[in-house]
Amino acid sequence: LAMSLAVVPVLAHRIIFLSLVLFLVFFKPAQSKWEKISNSFSVPMLFLLIVYTLINGDRIATRIAFIDKLTKMDLFLGIVLILVLLEATRRVAGMSLTIIVSIFIVYGFLGPWIPGLLAHRGFSVSSFIDTQVFSAGGIFGIPIGAVISYVFYFIVFTAFLEHSGGGQLFIDAAICVAGWARGGPAKAAVIASGAMGSISGSAVANVVGTGAFTIPLMKKTGFPSHIAAAVEAAASTGGQLMPPIMGAAAFIMAEITGFSYGKIALSALVPALLYYFGIFAQVDLYAQKNGLKGIKKNELPNLTDSVKRFGHLMIPLVTLVVFMAIGNSLMAAGLKSTILLILLSFLRKETMMTPMKCIEALRLGLHSLPSIAVPCAAAGIIIGVVVSTNLGLHFSNVLLVMAAGNKMLTFFAIMIVCIILGMGMPTVSAYIIVVLLMVPTVVKLGVPVLSAHLFVFYFALLSFVTPPVALAAYTAAGIAEADAVKTGFRAFGFTIGGFIIPYVIVSDPALLLEGPAYWVAWVIFTTALGIYVLSCSVTGWFFTNATIVERIAGVIWALCLIIPAFLTDIVGLSICAFVLYKSYRKAKKNKDEHITQCVSDTVQL
Repeated sequence: LAMSLAVVPVLAHRIIFLSLVLFLVFFKPAQSKWEKISNSFSVPMLFLLIVYTLINGDRIATRIAFIDKLTKMDLFLGIVLILVLLEATRRVAGMSLTIIVSIFIVYGFLGPWIPGLLAHRGFSVSSFIDTQVFSAGGIFGIPIGAVISYVFYFIVFTAFLEHSGGGQLFIDAAICVAGWARGGPAKAAVIASGAMGSISGSAVANVVGTGAFTIPLMKKTGFPSHIAAAVEAAASTGGQLMPPIMGAAAFIMAEITGFSYGKIALSALVPALLYYFGIFAQVDLYAQKNGLKGIKKNELPNLTDSVKRFGHLMIPLVTLVVFMAIGNSLMAAGLKSTILLILLSFLRKETMMTPMKCIEALRLGLHSLPSIAVPCAAAGIIIGVVVSTNLGLHFSNVLLVMAAGNKMLTFFAIMIVCIILGMGMPTVSAYIIVVLLMVPTVVKLGVPVLSAHLFVFYFALLSFVTPPVALAAYTAAGIAEADAVKTGFRAFGFTIGGFIIPYVIVSDPALLLEGPAYWVAWVIFTTALGIYVLSCSVTGWFFTNATIVERIAGVIWALCLIIPAFLTDIVGLSICAFVLYKSYRKAKKNKDEHITQCVSDTVQL
């Protein structure tokens, strides 16, 4: 707000904002002796940085980077800020991101001594601080700018929506829509987690929020613990792929690519729906295979009652989309929708956002802010190093040389690197890192920019359900009291469609709703059918139990369907029709034999 009122220059505004966010981290009770020491050091240093920035804000904002010399105090506070940020990153995001950022810092200084394509001229201490702290190319670059300009307002909106009771309507509606069907609780978990995950911005937080309710419900209706946990983990992870909000990463994507947020959300819609279709199909097939029923109708929540109680809280969510669609800035859309939510909450006593509830919602919003802002700031250090050293270009050249020009091999290598880089890190920082290192390579292969970003985003996100560091799966396993390793591998299986969709995106932009309408419709149809057949193969159920040969054949013809080419589609459809027909006949024969045997047993009795 200070920036919009022109009270504080942009760079100074960002420094003060991050300092206040870091205060939230270091004001929490220390969990160890080291944290007590770092708290004692960091809090006064951050206070000093804020005061110094307020006094010197105009000079900091108007100086010319790398030309106007930094003062000794600039250098001191710049070094302190980086050290404090690293400790905050360790607390908020864990050691994985902290170690990666530290490696990039070391790389920045050791460039002249590194052999081969990755060599560069290196930083001095002064140039490093200038890049990272006193310019818009490092810590205070695009990611933290997006947090200040957009993400913060959506965090507050989400906190108010959940605190007023809007989240409960998502869960009740999902159970009413799908809970009665076979495997109903798992299907409800898929729907609820997709809806909640879009606004929560964290796969792990989504697992905790919806899983605490859906996992026990799944177990109650016969799902094994590790399957219930795997379904929840897979569905919660995909929430950030689902428009309209798509978590915080979509805002960063809009800033980096230059595309409007609406364009990104619209392009991401069909791939996200296909991702959830794959999970939904596997849940249905698993329930069919194991004879799992849904929730008894008399045990379902009353949807009419839920809508009466919480339906008015969905209006701000709709207006949020409308505001963005008609061209309002994301900041304005978030603020207007939050104000509307507060006003509408007074329509019912139980949803009324009283002053105390508003304060509590703000507290919850501020509590979750560091989990996004700190990783964004830490990722800014990586951006500063990568841009200044041309590491992204060098890394791209290395990958292309290693893949010997083979397009699919290059895509596969990029997928592996994205998953590894994303392991154990928040989605936003994982996305930023893979964009910096991987997108130049994908674009060099002739892929459109938005397709390239979605390709790496998918795989960075899927690291949350990919062993050995499947954080969402392990969190769900804890709630379900299930084996973490089994849960991780089953969650990986449920998201198999998510590993295929990015390859379709980079092969043909039709899934992003680009191209002739007939071709877009055809690619969506064949991809959906291919994902269904792939789900049958993973589950081992084609109307009846499938043999190993049938499952392997299923994978092959599913890939024929998914590859966006007319010839492979015809081959895939032909094989698919033949095998599914044979499987159906086999299932019917088994059913008839079972009925005959039952009749025979009855006669003998």
